[in-house]
Amino acid sequence: MSKTRRWVIILLALAVLVLIGINLADQEETGPVATSDNEPTYQSEHSSTLVYSPEGAMNYRLVAQHVEYYSADGVSWFTQPVMTTFDTQSADKTPTWSVKADKAKLTNDRMLYLYGHVEVNALTADSQLRRITTDEAQINLITQDVSSDKLVTLYGTSFNSSGLKMRGNLRNKNAELIEKVRTSYEIQNKQTQP
Repeated sequence: MSKTRRWVIILLALAVLVLIGINLADQEETGPVATSDNEPTYQSEHSSTLVYSPEGAMNYRLVAQHVEYYSADGVSWFTQPVMTTFDTQSADKTPTWSVKADKAKLTNDRMLYLYGHVEVNALTADSQLRRITTDEAQINLITQDVSSDKLVTLYGTSFNSSGLKMRGNLRNKNAELIEKVRTSYEIQNKQTQP
């Protein structure tokens, strides 16, 4: 074998080894990445989640500016979440409540924990309870039970009520204040015809 041929074979062998090394390095980078429990498994911007009942009716829609999911805890964190619930019993599946907050945490057991400037607004005209405001609240997304142990203000069609420790249900359109309740009513005078 000539010297030139030997050098060409050596150079080609080195080029092949370099290309194999580069290929293996690329495969390792795209493979599974070990993450710590403090880092999210995935993140998303401008997320919209639709959840349906087993019968195919929309239960709720959850829109958020930013979402982080942590698989180690099975927890999702939402920034600027807005949830809309739907009446699954009615034929037209109308939206019933709008729920918004600064942040929210969704756990595996379908509990939504809301933090900061929590506001629940009725979207139907027949609801006597129009709005609920508080700093923290929890909603069971299966039963639609809502509760808070903070100061809560309820706004109705002709009343305002504030107190501590609220319990209620969005599906039944009711809420009960438990401690230190203060209520004011607006009494409307009926005009009589002479």
